[in-house]
Amino acid sequence: MSDIETREDILLIMRKFYEKLLADNSINFFFTKVTLVDQHLEVHFEILATFWEQSLFLKGGYYNNMFSIHKEVHDKHAFSKDHFNTWLSHFNSTIDENFEGKYAEQMKTQALSMATIMQIKFN
Repeated sequence: MSDIETREDILLIMRKFYEKLLADNSINFFFTKVTLVDQHLEVHFEILATFWEQSLFLKGGYYNNMFSIHKEVHDKHAFSKDHFNTWLSHFNSTIDENFEGKYAEQMKTQALSMATIMQIKFN
């Protein structure tokens, strides 16, 4: 298995990750009811790929405020600790099923950091 190396690798992760999220009734409503992300997934994947390219490969180009976007969602329907755990579980398993290496580990570590910070700031 190889490491994450390209935008296409990130897009693969996002597509497989969202397949899991949308199939999981404990969390899918955030993407289908609280927000309408499910109605524009490919656009969303491109935004996420830009975020992760910047985060992993220092490419730049992501100008949104990821925390304020998620705070708006949280204000509509609060994220619980279980929601964060489910999100992280699906995220980590998607990466582990497809990649291994420095960037794969970095991506999982950064996701854990972001989830931890959100839990602290939002509650």
